[in-house]
This record gives sequence, C-alpha cells and structure tokens, in this order.
Amino acid sequence: MRYKQGVADIRNTKKVRQLAAELRDECALRGVILVAGEAEEILAGKISAIARQLGVTERTALDRYLPDDVVHALAEVVGTEGVTYRRAVDAAEPVTLDIADIGRVIAALGMTMKLATDALEKPGGRADAFGVATDCADAVVGIGAAIRNTDGDDEVEIGGPTLVYTRKVLQRAIELIRDGTWACPCRSRHTQGATCSLQDNLINDLNLVGGWAAGAHEPPADQR
Repeated sequence: MRYKQGVADIRNTKKVRQLAAELRDECALRGVILVAGEAEEILAGKISAIARQLGVTERTALDRYLPDDVVHALAEVVGTEGVTYRRAVDAAEPVTLDIADIGRVIAALGMTMKLATDALEKPGGRADAFGVATDCADAVVGIGAAIRNTDGDDEVEIGGPTLVYTRKVLQRAIELIRDGTWACPCRSRHTQGATCSLQDNLINDLNLVGGWAAGAHEPPADQR
C-alpha cells in the first residue's frame, strides 16, 4: 500500500512537542544534550517509518500506533551513540598541522557551516543541519583555543573533542553533498558516482585531520 503523507507537519503537533520535551530530558539523563529541533526530528522519523510500514498517515501513526515506550527506546539509542562518541574522543590521537593547513581546515569548517545554514531553510533535515552547525562552531572554537596556546609556534596540535567534531562535520558534509541532500554551490559538473570539486576539497581537508571520507576514492591520510 502506498504511504500516505500527513497534511500538517507532524513535528508541530502538541503531542510531538510533549514527547520531544520528554525525549530531551531522557537524553540529558544519559549525558546527551539535543540541539533545538533535534528531538522533534527524531520522533518525526520514527513516526514516518511506522506510517510507511502500515500504509497510514503520520497523524494516524502518532495517535494509534506509536509504542508507549517510544521515548525511552529512542533515548536508549541516542545514549548509546553518545557513549560511542565519547569513546571516539578518548581514542583520538592528536594531529599536528602547520598554520597554512590549519587555515584550510578552518575554511572547510566555514563552508560546512554555510551549507548547514542554507539547509536550515528547508523543511526536512533541520535537526541534522542544526547538529552540523553546532559541531562546526565547537570545532572552530576548539581550533582557535589551540592556536592561542601555541605561543607563536608555526605548528598547532588538535585533539580530543575538537578533532572529533572536525572529522565528524566534514565527513557529514561530504555525505550530504554526495547524496544530494545539500545543494552544492560549486560550478563543477555533478554526476552520480563522481565527486565534485567541493567534495574533493573537503575530502583533502578531512585527510589533513586524519579522517577519511567513506566511499571516496582518496585513501586515508596515513596511506597517501
């Protein structure tokens, strides 16, 4: 049966707003702070999946078929992802870059933040865009602090959350450009299965911080 789209945006309903408030509280108890709109987006995704599976509207799925433990279940998933992130932070080996390469990374973060800001104007994917923009800001602040602590040195060490945020947002930007979710402003030709000039630049910048764009042709930094 064909999926029937609800007439109104399900995220704006009173029930979803109430559930979103509960989800934010549950996630906070697990050490994860959701950005503005993220809880609503998570719930909307769950409701949409139920609606597609049952062939009903999102409103019907919300009113009749949403599990009673949906908030707890979703919070558990988010909490598990948070633990994975903290482990990634602990395991991240610092990288040392010269000033020129640091400038490239900051420019890449700026471009990613611009793309995320543009994506905020679209109805879908706002939580993702909010999350990327927030992590970009944290990454830039962290890099700025690292530069300030160099005492005029020509090399800057980046590690911990700053390094993980940087890798995470550049990787996500590449993915969202590649699958067409984010509009790419570069003038090169965009064809399926090929990377454009902006993606190539972001992949190179990601490599500078020891990351690797999954699915891209360029190898990890330590193998170049």
